[in-house]
Amino acid sequence: MRTKIVLLAAALLPAAALANGYDVPNVSPRDLALVESATAAQNDAGAVYGNPAALSRVRGLSLSLAGSFLDLRTKWSAPAGSAMAGSPDASTKFKPVPPVALFAAYGLEVAGRGVGFGVGMNVPGGGNVFWNEDWAGRGRIVTVDRKVYGFYLTGGVEVLPGLRAGGGLVYYYTTEYLKIGVQPFAEGYGELSTKGGAPSYDLSLEWTPLLAGQPLTFGLDYKHKATQPLKGDGNFVVPDALLAPGSKPPPIDQGVTHDLTFPNLLNLGVAYRPPVRGLQLTGVYTFTRYSVYTSDTFVGDKGTTIDVPRNYGNGHTFRVGAEYETTPRLTLRGGLLRDLSGLETDTYSPTLPDGNCWAGAVGAAWKLAPDLTLAGTFFYALLDQVKSTGSTAMPGVYDSSVYIVSLGVNWRTDLVAAK
Repeated sequence: MRTKIVLLAAALLPAAALANGYDVPNVSPRDLALVESATAAQNDAGAVYGNPAALSRVRGLSLSLAGSFLDLRTKWSAPAGSAMAGSPDASTKFKPVPPVALFAAYGLEVAGRGVGFGVGMNVPGGGNVFWNEDWAGRGRIVTVDRKVYGFYLTGGVEVLPGLRAGGGLVYYYTTEYLKIGVQPFAEGYGELSTKGGAPSYDLSLEWTPLLAGQPLTFGLDYKHKATQPLKGDGNFVVPDALLAPGSKPPPIDQGVTHDLTFPNLLNLGVAYRPPVRGLQLTGVYTFTRYSVYTSDTFVGDKGTTIDVPRNYGNGHTFRVGAEYETTPRLTLRGGLLRDLSGLETDTYSPTLPDGNCWAGAVGAAWKLAPDLTLAGTFFYALLDQVKSTGSTAMPGVYDSSVYIVSLGVNWRTDLVAAK
């Protein structure tokens, strides 16, 4: 009995921070303010993640260091006519998380060509879901806390005038914790903690056509998928009422393994400087290959395997942004995106507060000194309402939103080289 409860809990694990599976936006203030539409407009150490080809335009040392405050809220309501009709509405608790984005780069000229390289880390995926211990869906989930850390070692080189190429190594490392209740016993629960990682790679291009009067740049960045083998342990408290009379309780602890795939990610971008001094416009189409997220298969060391279908489709995101240098010291930024998630309502779960969404951001940067800039951004995403369907989904109507506040500094010994 205990083994089945352990693995059924684990099968519900995945949690999202935002639309498109369990993606988390890059919280560097500039990239966040432009809703990650700057694939063709990277101008500092943030290119380590955003588009390594642009590192070939960095001269000297560049640092981009940022922290943030992210909160996800979901409200659940029982649909009329369902088995849970009449249950009180429930909302996730206020428990924000602090993703970071830390990047360092160095660039120079070699034989008349720009060359740059850098290192960094951020949190490109994960999420948190904290429901009350006594809510109607406690038998599905109480707590999920997942963090996917990304580590990057990338570089870029100027191949020809106006054409730059880049790429490098990526390593994803995930930690996650889950707690699930045992209905209808308030004292019963199961908890699971796993961790693991896997390598991947990045390929990128940046092209500025050498045409007079056309201040236009195109960018491409591709990150390959990584399948992470996660391992961990479960600890479970099973009420006596769930055990057959006279039987001995099975062992409380057991090992659990499962593979978690972080999807392929492709960004195609453009940046344009219209004939307005200090203004730059950006746009990106993002393809996220969440079709690799077909199921969650959890294997316990007691010989039980449970496979739960997810059947995600691919995600598509459309982003636009604008950056305006109002004075030599002050720069204003803003962006808007529409995200089309590949979620499947037949398998929708309160562990996965996903959905199509609209999101927008505003930000500003202030030069404290010629080589030091302070920047901040506010980002807000409103997810479309989701009504779960199908026999494997928990019936309900879900309304979710996300906001992020980001603050960071940029320091550089020289400006980015002219295009």
